[in-house]
Amino acid sequence: MAYNIGMIYLINGKQTIRLKSQMENIVKQSLAETDAMNFIRFDSLLTSVQDIVREANYLPLGYEHKAIILDNPYYLLKEKGRHKIESEQDYKALINYIKNPNPNCDLIFLVNTANSEINKRQEIYRLIEKNGQIVNVPEPEKKQWTAIVRQYFKDNWPHHVVSSGAISEIARRTNGDYASLINNGEKVALYSNRITYETVNLLITRPLEENAFRLFNYLVDERNADAITLFRDLKTSNVEPVALISLLANQFRLLNRVSYLSRHGRSTDEIAKELAINPIRAKILRKNSFVVSRKIVSQTLETLYQMDLQIKSGLADRHFIFELFLINFTR
Repeated sequence: MAYNIGMIYLINGKQTIRLKSQMENIVKQSLAETDAMNFIRFDSLLTSVQDIVREANYLPLGYEHKAIILDNPYYLLKEKGRHKIESEQDYKALINYIKNPNPNCDLIFLVNTANSEINKRQEIYRLIEKNGQIVNVPEPEKKQWTAIVRQYFKDNWPHHVVSSGAISEIARRTNGDYASLINNGEKVALYSNRITYETVNLLITRPLEENAFRLFNYLVDERNADAITLFRDLKTSNVEPVALISLLANQFRLLNRVSYLSRHGRSTDEIAKELAINPIRAKILRKNSFVVSRKIVSQTLETLYQMDLQIKSGLADRHFIFELFLINFTR
């Protein structure tokens, strides 16, 4: 991809580390070297758009060209949230700049869409689309991710021996998350220069959704003590009970749907296809639907809702109330 001089870019995607990598690739095309005079970053939650425009119009001292990076441009998202700086913003100044940008400056918006989509109807977005360039950073496909994990170790830890089982398990547990791959890859590499499945199992936590499914299965199987042990392990990893409540509620809702389809004569494969879930998971849920009544599912969902409400209202200690739920759960 060729980049023009004096461009406006909007780089968007769900992972900050990938946005940063794409930004660095763009900057390398226009700046031979970078320092505080020709490479400037602003946090849009702290700096008004008119101050950014003012900086963009200044000539780069000692250089022919400069790049300005805008982190957290919240005003481009559908869910903007509430921010103190909003009352200070002069969006007209930014709109006028995008219509007539400084040819000696690249203005690069980094938009993380993990929690909200971009508002494509917004005037600023439409102007960037018309006068600049939109760069979409896609999530890696599952089949690509294993190869990316393998390449990560080849590039960064070339003298380590990493088993194929370890590569597969790291790929599964990091699940397309580059930051998780880097953090956990370094963790296992520093632990040993021979990385096996056992090493991964010891050092890298399972994905949160998988742990929530294990927690759900422990409860359904009346293994409350195992559920409590798992929760206490997750607590040491700073997993919040409200996240587990939400994921558990999803599991019980899914169980309800599986139960309904099963009662109406659907096979395990048909249920898996209709609900877009793994056939093994569908089989486990179908088995569980015979031992957990619809009444218990309904009561449990109400209990989870009330717990979530009490925690968010500050009426209950989040860890105590969730552990009490695990202790008292019966099917």
